[in-house]
Amino acid sequence: MAIQKSNDTLDMLISATVQFCEKKIAPIADKIDRDDIIPEALYSEMRDQGMLSLILPQRYGGLGLTYSSYIHVLEIVSKYSAGVALSLEAHNSLGLEHIAKYGSEELKENIIPEIIASAKPVAWALTEPRGGSDAKRMSTTALAKQDGYILNGSKTFITHGFSADKIVVMAKTNDSISAFVIDADSEGVERTKLQGKMGTRGSDTAEIHFNDVFIPKDRLLGREGEGFEQAMELLHGGRIAVGAMAVGMAEACIDASIMYSKQREAFGSKISRFEAIRFYLADLSTELEAAKLLVEKAASLRDNGLPHRKEAAMAKYYASQVAMKAARTAIQIHGGYGFFSGSIVERMYRDAKLLEIGEGTNEVLKLIISSEILRD
Repeated sequence: MAIQKSNDTLDMLISATVQFCEKKIAPIADKIDRDDIIPEALYSEMRDQGMLSLILPQRYGGLGLTYSSYIHVLEIVSKYSAGVALSLEAHNSLGLEHIAKYGSEELKENIIPEIIASAKPVAWALTEPRGGSDAKRMSTTALAKQDGYILNGSKTFITHGFSADKIVVMAKTNDSISAFVIDADSEGVERTKLQGKMGTRGSDTAEIHFNDVFIPKDRLLGREGEGFEQAMELLHGGRIAVGAMAVGMAEACIDASIMYSKQREAFGSKISRFEAIRFYLADLSTELEAAKLLVEKAASLRDNGLPHRKEAAMAKYYASQVAMKAARTAIQIHGGYGFFSGSIVERMYRDAKLLEIGEGTNEVLKLIISSEILRD
């Protein structure tokens, strides 16, 4: 069970995360965005900091954070690099969490130490070229054999899909969906790094093809046919985490806008004195606080084992819109200075768009929210 942090312990966690980000991420954030790669050395340093095992139970070598504590880490990292934050979110909330929640004890004892030692995030392969948000239409199959399964199919837009050593993959077994963890270097696995991402650069994204890949029976996560329900449960947590990323990015844009508005002069006055700028900042600050509360509520419900499908969807849906609006407004406030590469608000503008798409598009989330409130 994850441990609930006291206020003092949470303050220490936040302080340590800020110090790490200032020292290790801030100096290379622009380079990560420009080169579209997170250095292996940074992954090793994040592992040593416990950032690659944030919500992993302590008995498996993790920090065992609650979601209510975990979201603070993601908020902070997102202020410095959305690409790094996305990598941490996808690994902690989806890939590693899937193994920790649903793998057999024997599998977890064997594979989790190996994952942590490697300092390589786990890939989580659900999305398909023709499937998108409609996971039930997946065409990837795992045909049962006497000693395991034979995997065939393709996945796309998979975070860490090119660099991971381990891949959690969902595939059809008969008429249901099951989940497996495989070695990325297994015979028949072909990976292609997708180039040209608009934002959240650094965390690699790939297309993966599986051609008669053999999966041993002990690599099945949970029971056969449970994969879809497992994936949906994990996505609730992932949406809370993406909401936390959005909060951090929105706050970074607001902070940058406040600082710039107090320095920039026009017509003989600091632009922070202009009513239009003040109203921009008032609106954004209010919406940021509302987004924080939605994310915190959803995290608290998850920590307490209470239903939170609607609340997780609301948190991600609203917070991602706030982040996008904050980035767009920040560029407006910065004017020409915010329009060029090298400006943090220009980078945040490109980064924020993914938050309205990943972990379920906002259109899909509105369907989830409406179905929950109408119970149809």
